[in-house]
Amino acid sequence: MAKKERNIIEVAEKEEGGKKIGVDSKGKLVEVKETPREGAVPRRIAAVCLWLVGIFMEVIGILRLKDVINWLPSMSETTFLIVCLVIDCIVVIIGSLLWKKANHIDPASEKNKTKFWIQNNLGTIISVIAFLPIIILVLTDKDMDKKNKTIVSVIAVILMLIAGVSSYDFNPISQEQLDRAQKEVLASKHYDTNDAGEAIVYWAEHSKKYHVDKDCPALKNSENVYFGTVKAAYEKHLTEPCRRCIHELEEDTAGDK
Repeated sequence: MAKKERNIIEVAEKEEGGKKIGVDSKGKLVEVKETPREGAVPRRIAAVCLWLVGIFMEVIGILRLKDVINWLPSMSETTFLIVCLVIDCIVVIIGSLLWKKANHIDPASEKNKTKFWIQNNLGTIISVIAFLPIIILVLTDKDMDKKNKTIVSVIAVILMLIAGVSSYDFNPISQEQLDRAQKEVLASKHYDTNDAGEAIVYWAEHSKKYHVDKDCPALKNSENVYFGTVKAAYEKHLTEPCRRCIHELEEDTAGDK
């Protein structure tokens, strides 16, 4: 049975005609559909802008609740508040996803525990800020109909929970964790390098772990195998190494001594 041919594709920051380009095992230029590393700063700026839009929608809802404004008079107060809350939830979640991606590109250091916690939980904090004040005001509003008050407050609480859970990073990484991962790859001795002399790892499109050995059995049935630095793997949420690769290379290294 003929061995299945694989493409070994570099995930790099090369652009040609607006497309991300990599090089396969035959030296042929191919379009890389995997997203290569991009800057964390633009993502954080976009996240903050979206969060501000979310808080702005909350403020608009509060002003309508207090009869300070009366935009779209044909729309009932309850409907107006719900629309504001839904938009609030959508933009907060998108902003938080961008923020989490930025944290994987440029992780915080664990040396400052407070900063590390805030940076990795800022999306959840913003979710509370973007909903809790209006929830409190709705519940304490004496002029609002009891039925409408219940509807708006329940919807607001549900949206806050959705935004909070979506914003929470269940797998935060630190700069120290990334450094340890890079050192572990370097310790295997038999790692491959890119043109810049950096240690590289491998993964397939649906991989859950990165591999030090491109011939690892876990990758043998993958038509396309991508490679890049450990940091590139982390940016794709591949934060665990294939222990089979690590152990086999460590054994090979020990046998060479």
